[in-house]
Order: sequence, then C-alpha cells, then structure tokens
Amino acid sequence: MIDDKYLRFTRDQMRPHFLVDVDGQLDYFERSATRYRQFLAHNPDTTRIPITAARLARQIEKDERFWTAGTLKYLFGHPNRGSALESLLSRAFGEKPPFDGLGTWRECLEGDLALYFEAQAPSPTSYIDWLRKNLRARQCIPYVLDAAARGTQRPLEGATHFDAVIVNPRNGFSLLVEAKVLSDISSHVSFDMLRNQVARCIDVMLDRYPNLPAAFGARRPELSLFALLTPEVFRKHPHSRLYGWLLEDYRSNPNSLARDLPHRTGIDGRQLCPGLLGLHSKTSKPNAPVLARGCEPADAQQHVRPDRWLAFARRGRST
Repeated sequence: MIDDKYLRFTRDQMRPHFLVDVDGQLDYFERSATRYRQFLAHNPDTTRIPITAARLARQIEKDERFWTAGTLKYLFGHPNRGSALESLLSRAFGEKPPFDGLGTWRECLEGDLALYFEAQAPSPTSYIDWLRKNLRARQCIPYVLDAAARGTQRPLEGATHFDAVIVNPRNGFSLLVEAKVLSDISSHVSFDMLRNQVARCIDVMLDRYPNLPAAFGARRPELSLFALLTPEVFRKHPHSRLYGWLLEDYRSNPNSLARDLPHRTGIDGRQLCPGLLGLHSKTSKPNAPVLARGCEPADAQQHVRPDRWLAFARRGRST
C-alpha cells in the first residue's frame, strides 16, 4: 500500500481513478509517503522538532489530496457502497435529491459508478468570451494585461481541477468535490481579480462537456452536485476562511452567486442555491451535513474514514 495510515491502497488500486498523467499522479503520492516514512524512521520521537524541519517531510498530514483520496476511495470500495453513499448524500443534501428527474438517492446511484481524482474540465466558453470583452474591469496589473494581449495564443482561464468526482454514466448524476485542509479557496485567477474558486467550480459545473474522457463526459449539469470538504473546525469557525463568508452569502442571498457569475445573464440565484448549506446554518439539521469529525484517524491502522470530513454542498442547475 502507498501509506498504512493516510492511503491504504496500492498503486494498482488507485490507477483506475485518474484520467490524465496517471503515473505522475501516483508518483506524487508515493514520493510524499516515502518522505514521511523516512522522516519517522530517522525521528522516532517527533516532539520538539521545528516546523521548518518537519513541514515538507510531514506534508502528508495536511495534504488534501491524500485526505480526499483516502476518504473517497474507502467509501467507494465499501462493501455496502450504495447504502453508505445514500446515507452520506441524504445527510448532506436532504432525504431526496434537490433536482427534478431522479426521485431518490438510490435512483441516482444505480449503475456502474466511476470515481476520479484530480479531474479536469475546461472553462466555459461564455466566460472566456465575456472576460476578454471586460478584461480591464476585472484586472489592473499592467504585465497581466500585456500577457492577455496575445489574443487566442492562450486562453484567459485554464482547466478547472476538481479534487474528486463521482459520476453515474447511466443517468448523468455526479458529485463534484473541492477539498481544503488548511488552505482557503483562491480569491482570484490570473486574468480575473474577482473570480473566486467556489464560483469558478460552480460555473464549470453548469456546462456540459461530452468530450471529456470516460464516464466524466456523461455528467449532466442539471443532475450535478457540488461539495466543499473541510475539517470540522472550520464549521465551528466559518469566518476564519473566505469560503465561510461566501457560502453564508450564497445561502442567505442567492442572487449573490449571480453577482459572481456576471457572464451568465438571466441566471436565477434562487434556483441555483436552494441546496447550499452554510457552515453554521440555523436551518440545517443538527447532524447535517456530516462527512467528518476531527482532523485525522484516531488509529494509525485505520483508513482516513469518510466520517472524518465535513461537507458543505449545493446543487447544480444548467442555464
């Protein structure tokens, strides 16, 4: 296995879950796990070691790629996967799916599900065209504006990377996941100072990309959900992160999402955001949405379990 605490799966077991640069992705996990084991072998007592000496070697302990892969791979391979996923989705989004077309979570999950990590989808053409026309209202740094003048030589926004995606190619249902351990969401992209990462992920989710590889291309925007995964401590202290403010704003004022997606004219925020759950929503059930309780496994021999993450989720609506 890659690591007996943070990723208890072999390279071959993880291979089917990557769509691009498969060996490079797997090498990343193995290099990090090797550094970690070597550090622990040389330092049986890790107390009193300065942060500067431990940060790189122990990166695995706060690496959202490990946390996400270990959690969702465990859940995906669970012998009662269907029931586990149904329970998870019910607690995060409610007893029934927050969209028309599929009446139950079981119906959403029936079929040969696919799980992908570090899945990429292109930026919406509508946004790229709009940004080029409104660039100077969204960017003020001279060298960035100079770089944008290269015209079609470079897109003004690259592909968006989702930390994880679960897709049902049978009906197009999907769950797209962005994960954060200590880091906050990005507040901008290279050519747009005002485009935050949550709005960007939702924007990409709202378009269909049938040419994407494997089952990912079968995803239907109107049957797609988005979840932000973080340690539970940020549920208790939501405003320590930008995403805490944004999720609360999007939940309490749905038109604020339309504000952050100005290229989608006529967008109805009330249709986009009814499933958005804030970090400390008073309307949420006491135990919803729960994917996590704590920050790392209680036992070094256990997987990073899916009950150790917290999900903040919303539904997707195509426009």
